[in-house]
Amino acid sequence: MRMRFDVPLAGLVFLVATLTACGGDAPTGDELVLESSEAAVSCQVTQQCTNTAVSCSSASGICASGADNGGWVQCDGVRTWCPAVTACTCQPERHSVAGGGTHPRCAGAYLRASDDARAAAAAQCPRGVCNAVEERGECFATRESASAEVFLTFSCMGPPNCQ
Repeated sequence: MRMRFDVPLAGLVFLVATLTACGGDAPTGDELVLESSEAAVSCQVTQQCTNTAVSCSSASGICASGADNGGWVQCDGVRTWCPAVTACTCQPERHSVAGGGTHPRCAGAYLRASDDARAAAAAQCPRGVCNAVEERGECFATRESASAEVFLTFSCMGPPNCQ
């Protein structure tokens, strides 16, 4: 793509110096022609941790970092935390999930519902669940199967980069 720009003399001197410093030829004549090309956008980010550093890179140019909870880097939506230097503790915030299950008998349906609720809790708490309280809902049984529901209230182990 070629574009023409009329540049005042002061700007022309700056552009000539810049183009020459970058290995380009100085423009000649009355016209100044600029060319553009699309290059791959990329980034790399590093976070200094207590005993080490974490880093990541991205070809799409989407990188971030932060110092909260011990530090982290993030590229293309994938966050990597600094290695833990603190022990995990049960966090005060409480969460609730419900799980459901089916089985030929209510006892089996409750067991599957409990497993379902605990899997949902584990998805919310990457470092583990603590202080979990399970409450059974009703079981609805027919001749062929039973359906049950279990409610789980819990806290997460944390902070996110703990061990």
